[in-house]
Amino acid sequence: MTPDNDPRWARFNAQGMQCSCGERHVGLFPIHIQTPLGWPGSKTYEPDDALRMDGDFLSRDLCVWEGKYFSMRVRLPLQINGAAPAAFMYAAWASFNRPDFEGYLDARRNGRLNKTARAQARLVNRLSGFPDTFKLMGSAFQQEDGGPPLLLIHGPQPDNDPNHPLISQQRQGIGVDRMFELFAAYEHNMLASSS
Repeated sequence: MTPDNDPRWARFNAQGMQCSCGERHVGLFPIHIQTPLGWPGSKTYEPDDALRMDGDFLSRDLCVWEGKYFSMRVRLPLQINGAAPAAFMYAAWASFNRPDFEGYLDARRNGRLNKTARAQARLVNRLSGFPDTFKLMGSAFQQEDGGPPLLLIHGPQPDNDPNHPLISQQRQGIGVDRMFELFAAYEHNMLASSS
């Protein structure tokens, strides 16, 4: 079944669906992962422009841990087959080496973001609905809209299964059933109610 002939997809995007979280959701929304896995500090975000490169720092988009580990929020999309460009989206965290982290910040600060610029990045979250995703490698592409980089996971993976389902689902897309499964994995079960 494709989105074109799936009444759940039409209802979800038109009038929305009642969710187990108590809200009614209309259309796609990102799943926000609050911090990199293991973050020991406060979960209160500081402003991005207060960034410190030594010690610990956490904002909505940037994280520095012990002045040695550098992460930023990334967009990790799973395209909905038959509904392009619609995508289920994680707003997750990925780690970068310091030169790439600083290079991105410089490009953003100076208005030089380029969608062809990319850096090696490692996912530093475990995504519900998948086998262990921690440390999956990929490439993060700058986004000219100034939003978080786009993370594409690719193999082979040195510490993980080279056939990890996140890799194949990001490449091949997912169906509406899988989309609802992934929302439900984050306590957004919308199939319990048909209203």
